[in-house]
Formats: sequence, structure tokens, C-alpha cells
Amino acid sequence: MDDKAEKVALFRYGLIAPLVLETLPRGELTRRAEQIAARLYDIPHSTRRQVSVDTLLDWSLRYRRNGLAALSPQPRQDRGQARAIAPEVAALIERLKRENPHRTGTALLRELAVANQPHQAGLSASTLYRFLRARGLTERQLLLEKAAAHKKYEAQFANQIWQSDMLFGPWVSRPGGGKQQVFLQAALDDASRLIPHAQFYPNQGLDSFLDCLRQAIAARGIPTRLYMDNAKIYRSPQLNRIAASIGILIVHTPPYQPEGRGKIERFFRSVREQFLASLDPKVLLSLEQLNERLWHWLDAEYHRREHSSLQSTPLLRWQRDIEQVRQLPPATDLRRLFFHRVDRLVRRDSTFLLKNRFFEAPSHLAGKRIEVRFDPLDLTQLDIYSDGKPEGRARLVDAVVNGLLPPWDLEEK
Repeated sequence: MDDKAEKVALFRYGLIAPLVLETLPRGELTRRAEQIAARLYDIPHSTRRQVSVDTLLDWSLRYRRNGLAALSPQPRQDRGQARAIAPEVAALIERLKRENPHRTGTALLRELAVANQPHQAGLSASTLYRFLRARGLTERQLLLEKAAAHKKYEAQFANQIWQSDMLFGPWVSRPGGGKQQVFLQAALDDASRLIPHAQFYPNQGLDSFLDCLRQAIAARGIPTRLYMDNAKIYRSPQLNRIAASIGILIVHTPPYQPEGRGKIERFFRSVREQFLASLDPKVLLSLEQLNERLWHWLDAEYHRREHSSLQSTPLLRWQRDIEQVRQLPPATDLRRLFFHRVDRLVRRDSTFLLKNRFFEAPSHLAGKRIEVRFDPLDLTQLDIYSDGKPEGRARLVDAVVNGLLPPWDLEEK
């Protein structure tokens, strides 16, 4: 294996190491591959910046079968043979592809045939794709080219723009035994690179994101704009309602155009290279221990280290605009502002079902439809509304002692 081939093979191994160093279920293998494929790389001896999921899985299979040597690039069997495309055909392909970057190779070949080009006979899908890639005409290249056309920007003041995203985190000990993977939710201030809040959670759902956002606002005030990707959880009616009530503009960045979230991607790289890399891989931390170490790293190192593009630390840069930071009125109950709202029908026995648990409502609401407002991470406080008016709180049903409890109206008194 020569130096060029070895360099390529080592690069490929560096990408697939998380996929081959341990036995993974198919779903977890694909999820990790998708995470790796979503990043940009400086690929040795190539102008490409990304690697597809299928390619990563193919490299993993080759490595498991034949080791590192199988990852070195293989010479083409048809090297030296002409594979030219006629200029008029090339011009037509480029025009069609630029008109619609999402047009597939199959569609291009079909349109070439409809155009009755005499030179397209024998043009294979692989030859067409090599042509598209060499000319920078693949879907990904065209969309990245469009994204690159956006000028680099930076918010003028702190809290004008926040960026939010999620990072796949390490494994921690699971309460009761075993281990589980956790996920880092984070918000970043565009102007200062300060992190209003970041936290590892046991899941990557909407509940975790909203909890992180709530704590970020409590700590650093209200952002004017919040940039995030197009994931389903970020298009939730709950988020839209909260943003509208607080006064936040939600901006969704299109797929393959992450220019609105570039700074938080850079922060995640710092998390991987500086924070996660400093943890002892032999010690399995609890979720609470991991978060305590993360917050210490943010406060003691990240926020107090000078940022190269700011010529200042994130903390000092954010504090410079502190007088312009919007805050909620002092009397605002931020926790209730973030409560989820769902409709439920109260049964004849005055109970209703929420998250696989039965709760008891005031008896006069039996048979009526109510609105339940609650914190999904803490079901100890459920507020009940009927026709927009507060009707008290629900309590968890205990079938054993329920008969010993006083009537609802007496308890309220």
C-alpha cells in the first residue's frame, strides 16, 4: 500500500471506527452512520466534502471482512479507456441539472432519450454520475454551492440570534443498571458564542428541547430569532405557541443549507474535541455527573477563554450588551409558560388518562372536555382549564387510598 492509498485508508477507518469497534444493532448502526454522513470533511485526494451513509456501511463491511487494506482505493478496471460525453450532450445535462438540482440520474437519462440526442447512446448511469460529480453538478454540490453564496453574517448584539441543535452524546449508566446513550441539547448566542444553556438528556424529543430552551431563557433572557433545522420536533405547535407568547421568531434552515447554524456546529466540535475527549472512557458516569462536568467546563473554560473571531471571551462579549437583553416581566411564571397543553375528556368517575397514568379532576367536570397544562418532565403539577378558566389541579389516582381521601371540594378548601 503506497502513501496515497494508506492516507485514504486511514481516513476512511477514522470515519467508520465508531461503526466497527463494537457490535451494533442495525438501527443503531444506521443512526451512527447518518450522524457521521451529516458532517463535512477534508477528504484526502478528493474534492468531495461529504460521505454517504451507503458508502460508510460499505466501508464497514469491507473492513470487517478484510481489514485496513480493504479500505484503500481500488484502481478502475477501465482505466485508460475513453469515457467522453459529447459537448452538446454535456451542455444539455448541465442545463437540466441546474434548472432542478433534485432531478435524478434516471430522470436525466430519460430526458436525454426524449430529446433524441444521437450521442447519448451507451451513456450509463455510472458515467453520468462521474460527469456530474466532476462538473460539480450533483444535488449535494449544487445545494452546497447555493449555501456558499450566502454571505457570512454575525448578529450585531447579544440575543438578536440564537442557534439551537442536538448532538449525539456518550453512554452513561442507567438508573437500575445497564447503560444508555444521552443527547446534548444546546442553545448558542450568535453574537457572543455564549451558551445560554446546554444539557444532556436521556432522549432527543421535544420535551428535552423545550426544557433546554426554558432554562436558557431563564438564565440569559429572550432571543429575537431562534435558528434551528427542519426536524419534526422543531415544528411543534407547542413551540410555536411558546414562541408567539414570548415574542421569538422561529427560523428553520432548509435541508443541506445549514448557514443559519454554523456556529453551533463549531461549538459541538469543541464539545467533542475538548470536553468529551477529556472524559475517562473507562468510567461510566451517571447523567447527573455528566451534566455537572459539562456545566463546569462551560463556566470555567469555554465562556472564559478568548474566542479567535471575537478577540474577547464569550462571557465578556455577551455582558457588553446586557442592557439591551430582553427579559420577561418579574411576575412571569416561566415554568407555566412552557407547560404543554392537551385536551382530555373526563370520564364519569372524574378521571382522565395522561402519559399512561390516570389523574383525578374535580368531580363537577365529569363528562366534560378539559385542557390540561403540565410540564412533561414533572407530572406532579397538572393545571386544569375548562372553557379557558382555571379549575384547579389534578392529582394522581391511587386506587388503594382513594376512598379514604376527602372529597375534592373539601381538599381545595
